[in-house]
Amino acid sequence: MSSSNKIIQQTTCDRRAFLRNLMLLSLSASPALAEAKTSSKPRIFHTRKVRETTSKLQIPGTRWKWIVAHHSAIKYGNAAIYGRTHLERGMENGLAYHFIIGNGINSGDGEIEIGPRWQKQLDGGHVHREDMNKVGIGICLVGNFEETRPTAKQVAALQELIDYLRGETWGKKLKFTVHKEVAPGRTLCPGRNFPLSKMHNLYGKSKLPKEV
Repeated sequence: MSSSNKIIQQTTCDRRAFLRNLMLLSLSASPALAEAKTSSKPRIFHTRKVRETTSKLQIPGTRWKWIVAHHSAIKYGNAAIYGRTHLERGMENGLAYHFIIGNGINSGDGEIEIGPRWQKQLDGGHVHREDMNKVGIGICLVGNFEETRPTAKQVAALQELIDYLRGETWGKKLKFTVHKEVAPGRTLCPGRNFPLSKMHNLYGKSKLPKEV
């Protein structure tokens, strides 16, 4: 082979190597691939404060068995407002729920407020069944979902909170339900516009224990 042919062949190989490296570099910078590389880590938008608070608590693994979702049935309010109201109603531990998810009026849209019952690991006061209050984490979304729908951020915050509690704290043994399933015939909570089917598709529908 002549020296000129060798030079041409080497140049062709170098060009192919350069193009191959360029293609690999562009693929590694792809947003889709970058997302895939980080997809194993939870994306935290709404639960940072919940995670920080819960990490400091000592909670027995058998403490909680259910997550019970509610709506407030009014479009106004936040944890402080509802807490005062519940105290006035004679609830010595104040706010009946463990968490409140705001709608943007009196607290941030999708903001998760942590109630004293969670910080002190007290029984809930959010359903009439005391057996469920002892093992059920009460989460209330601000709004009347008989009349309106929860905001997209409220639903996203609820899902992120449930995913954290089920996936990183108690696992899937923590079951999901809503108030009207705990108390059939007694309440419409969390309202007809709450995405109940979607939530059951995500977290399953479990049979509740008989009332004791």
